[in-house]
Amino acid sequence: MSMNARTPLQIAVNRYEQRNGCPFVPTRKLFYDRVGINQKRFGMLLRGELPMYGFEAKSLAQFFGVEVTELLNDEKPVRKSKSPITTV
Repeated sequence: MSMNARTPLQIAVNRYEQRNGCPFVPTRKLFYDRVGINQKRFGMLLRGELPMYGFEAKSLAQFFGVEVTELLNDEKPVRKSKSPITTV
Protein backbone atom coordinates (compact mmCIF):
# COMPACT_ATOMS: atom_id res chain seq x y z
CA MET A 1 0.00 0.00 0.00
CA SER A 2 2.91 2.34 0.81
CA MET A 3 0.83 5.17 2.23
CA ASN A 4 1.02 7.09 5.45
CA ALA A 5 -1.11 5.17 7.94
CA ARG A 6 -3.98 7.39 9.05
CA THR A 7 -7.01 5.18 9.49
CA PRO A 8 -7.16 2.09 11.70
CA LEU A 9 -7.65 -0.03 8.57
CA GLN A 10 -4.58 1.50 6.91
CA ILE A 11 -2.57 0.71 10.03
CA ALA A 12 -3.82 -2.91 9.94
CA VAL A 13 -2.87 -3.22 6.26
CA ASN A 14 0.59 -1.77 6.93
CA ARG A 15 1.16 -4.25 9.78
CA TYR A 16 -0.03 -7.09 7.55
CA GLU A 17 2.49 -6.05 4.89
CA GLN A 18 5.29 -5.89 7.46
CA ARG A 19 4.45 -9.37 8.80
CA ASN A 20 4.33 -10.87 5.31
CA GLY A 21 7.27 -8.93 3.90
CA CYS A 22 5.47 -7.92 0.71
CA PRO A 23 2.91 -5.35 -0.44
CA PHE A 24 -0.77 -6.14 0.04
CA VAL A 25 -2.39 -6.57 -3.38
CA PRO A 26 -6.04 -7.59 -2.93
CA THR A 27 -7.57 -9.92 -5.50
CA ARG A 28 -11.18 -10.84 -6.00
CA LYS A 29 -10.81 -14.52 -5.17
CA LEU A 30 -8.29 -14.29 -2.33
CA PHE A 31 -9.54 -11.14 -0.63
CA TYR A 32 -12.79 -9.49 -1.75
CA ASP A 33 -14.87 -12.68 -1.95
CA ARG A 34 -13.36 -13.97 1.27
CA VAL A 35 -14.14 -10.86 3.34
CA GLY A 36 -17.42 -10.07 1.54
CA ILE A 37 -16.58 -6.48 0.61
CA ASN A 38 -16.28 -5.16 -2.93
CA GLN A 39 -13.30 -3.21 -4.25
CA LYS A 40 -14.98 0.20 -4.19
CA ARG A 41 -16.25 -0.14 -0.63
CA PHE A 42 -12.89 -1.45 0.60
CA GLY A 43 -11.16 1.59 -0.88
CA MET A 44 -13.64 3.92 0.80
CA LEU A 45 -13.20 2.13 4.14
CA LEU A 46 -9.43 2.23 3.73
CA ARG A 47 -9.49 5.99 3.18
CA GLY A 48 -11.93 6.50 6.07
CA GLU A 49 -14.68 7.88 3.85
CA LEU A 50 -17.39 5.56 5.20
CA PRO A 51 -18.11 4.06 8.61
CA MET A 52 -17.35 0.35 8.92
CA TYR A 53 -20.18 -2.09 9.68
CA GLY A 54 -19.66 -4.70 12.38
CA PHE A 55 -19.63 -7.65 9.97
CA GLU A 56 -17.04 -5.85 7.83
CA ALA A 57 -14.85 -5.14 10.85
CA LYS A 58 -15.08 -8.79 11.90
CA SER A 59 -14.15 -10.12 8.44
CA LEU A 60 -11.32 -7.62 7.97
CA ALA A 61 -9.97 -8.23 11.47
CA GLN A 62 -9.86 -11.99 10.82
CA PHE A 63 -8.12 -11.51 7.48
CA PHE A 64 -5.51 -9.03 8.73
CA GLY A 65 -5.00 -10.77 12.08
CA VAL A 66 -6.02 -7.88 14.34
CA GLU A 67 -8.69 -7.31 16.97
CA VAL A 68 -12.04 -5.90 15.82
CA THR A 69 -11.67 -3.08 18.33
CA GLU A 70 -8.47 -1.95 16.58
CA LEU A 71 -10.39 -1.41 13.35
CA LEU A 72 -13.27 0.38 15.03
CA ASN A 73 -10.97 2.64 17.06
CA ASP A 74 -11.61 6.32 16.26
CA GLU A 75 -14.14 5.42 13.57
CA LYS A 76 -15.19 8.76 12.12
CA PRO A 77 -15.89 8.97 8.40
CA VAL A 78 -14.00 11.71 6.60
CA ARG A 79 -16.30 12.49 3.72
CA LYS A 80 -14.98 15.00 1.29
CA SER A 81 -17.44 17.51 -0.05
CA LYS A 82 -17.47 17.84 -3.82
CA SER A 83 -18.51 21.47 -3.74
CA PRO A 84 -17.50 24.14 -1.27
CA ILE A 85 -20.59 25.29 0.60
CA THR A 86 -20.39 28.20 2.95
CA THR A 87 -23.10 28.83 5.48
CA VAL A 88 -23.99 32.26 6.71
